[in-house]
Amino acid sequence: MKFPSREQWLYFFNILVSRWVNSGKNISAYYPENILCIKWDEIGDLATSTHVFSLLHSKFPDAKIDVITKPYSATLLLGNPNINQVFTDISAWNKKYDFVIEMRGTSKSLWKIFRYFPKVRLDRGTVRARHRGMQLHEYDTNYEIIKPIIGNLENRHPEIFITQNALKRIEEFINHNGLVRYAVIHAGARRELRRWTDSGYAEICNWLYAVKGLQLVFAGTVDEENQIQKITEKLNVPFTLFTNHFDLMELSALLQKATLFVGNESGPLQIACALKTPLVALFGPGVPTVFYPKTSNSAMIHHVLECNPCDQIHCVHPENTCMQRITVLEVKTAIESVLTNANS
Repeated sequence: MKFPSREQWLYFFNILVSRWVNSGKNISAYYPENILCIKWDEIGDLATSTHVFSLLHSKFPDAKIDVITKPYSATLLLGNPNINQVFTDISAWNKKYDFVIEMRGTSKSLWKIFRYFPKVRLDRGTVRARHRGMQLHEYDTNYEIIKPIIGNLENRHPEIFITQNALKRIEEFINHNGLVRYAVIHAGARRELRRWTDSGYAEICNWLYAVKGLQLVFAGTVDEENQIQKITEKLNVPFTLFTNHFDLMELSALLQKATLFVGNESGPLQIACALKTPLVALFGPGVPTVFYPKTSNSAMIHHVLECNPCDQIHCVHPENTCMQRITVLEVKTAIESVLTNANS
């Protein structure tokens, strides 16, 4: 017998609390003075939710919108004109809000409801339960969470607002490194099973420079520098590193100006998607469709095996994982298609 996971229990209690808060109310009739959105999540998850803030602002232009998110992800929200304040600690929630929108919270944020009881509460668990067995694309899940209060507003594409400080710093980076037409490569991922092979990336990078005339910029954290080094040791072409003393807003500025992005399922991929940068996305053990790029100038490669999705830790095909089955030819073909469409 399989017991519910911790996340499933949290979804269950969120559903109960939202039903209790909203019981007997016509929630679409309320006009809030303030709204709290909780998105205690990773980089890519936050990037796929940013359209929620513009939709809420369009529906309630006079309401103040505050957001709680993880410290490292919060930089993505700098400069967002739809947001009043961003908090990076759930303990900073110290007042009552008219609307509380739980796009992903914790048990701590759930208990806050009992202290600061809102007029309306919406949550992710309700949407996931409604579509059980058919998980929506993440853009659509976030839209469905707020749909009961935004009326007939249509769904939108996520958006990131690049700050002038980030633009200035990236322009200096571009000029210093002589970049003109460049591809951003992100070979990292939180789980090793989500990473394409070092040799595959090296072959693609040599080809991008020699055949497609694109300069190479490797993006990542300081912790990913060892992996990047394994790739760059196989290169016979010049490259630039973007791995130290840069934040997510500056990465966004770099991606906005890029000719191409190539990377695994990860946070930088979702930032590139939000910015509509031409991209090729490499997927492995993750759930199909949920985080696929939805822009017209993108391509996606995913070998979906019978074991998909998995826990991304224990592989039943360790000798030939789903990521290892992605071929260099497939990636080259996808890049050719994306670049052709971008130039047409």
